[in-house]
Amino acid sequence: MTTLSASPAELIAAYEQGPAILRAAVDGLDAEALRARPIAGKMSSLEVVCHIVDSDQFMCDRIKRTIATDNPVLMGVESASYPVPLRYHERDLELDLLLFDVQRKQMAADLRRLPAEAWSRTAEHSENGVQTLVEIFHHAVEHLEDHVLTIATKREAMGL
Repeated sequence: MTTLSASPAELIAAYEQGPAILRAAVDGLDAEALRARPIAGKMSSLEVVCHIVDSDQFMCDRIKRTIATDNPVLMGVESASYPVPLRYHERDLELDLLLFDVQRKQMAADLRRLPAEAWSRTAEHSENGVQTLVEIFHHAVEHLEDHVLTIATKREAMGL
């Protein structure tokens, strides 16, 4: 797990590895395995991928608004209700993985251009209170790490 004490450069490097890590997590899963729910009450691996990609879009917006505006309000997002209305099981895995790769490359490039003092900019999260840019960005890195572990648990439950 990436620690909050990691430098911005270390966080950016970990962030950029995300698409390869996510792709490796689902590598070799066929359509049936991607949609299986081997753990009752939990999302399928495809739903986890879609959740990661959709959540990353929220996080990119939060990061950009924290960089570009003074103390923006960041609304918490209850993404647990997304899989059914957005029909995650009908989404194209490759398209989601491509989007994830491109948005992370673009965000990493923006972050590399920041002056050091930008990392201490703050935003007011509706659920978590005041957060610095580095804390918001750390959450984006850690979110992927946490969910990739859930995919590994699903693979294990299916004997894969």
